[in-house]
Amino acid sequence: MELSLETDGALAAIRVKGPVSMAETAALSDYLRVARENGALRCIVDLADCSWLPTTVVPLLLREAGAFSRSGGALSLSGVADQNPFLRQAVTSGRLGAYRTFDEASAEERRAVPVDAPKDDP
Repeated sequence: MELSLETDGALAAIRVKGPVSMAETAALSDYLRVARENGALRCIVDLADCSWLPTTVVPLLLREAGAFSRSGGALSLSGVADQNPFLRQAVTSGRLGAYRTFDEASAEERRAVPVDAPKDDP
């Protein structure tokens, strides 16, 4: 698994590449925590290049979505496919928000960032 974190003011994007093992879900949790600690109100987890996720990722993402929600933001996913049937079910049932592509997610989430949210310096 490879992870990368990009921030742009109140918006963060975490890209997940390759298969994720159960032991690696803690690293994903750490990246989400760091995004929040760095001021992200909204976060996109891009799974387009992720081939497999363990079932333990679903409660992790639900917990993190709750943390973003409590701070007035949101956690969204993009690129959800067949990485995990329980993740797909959580998205289908509306428990986790998802977009088809990262570009779609990025455009929508940028529009949803509050006007008074802090911006990164150019």
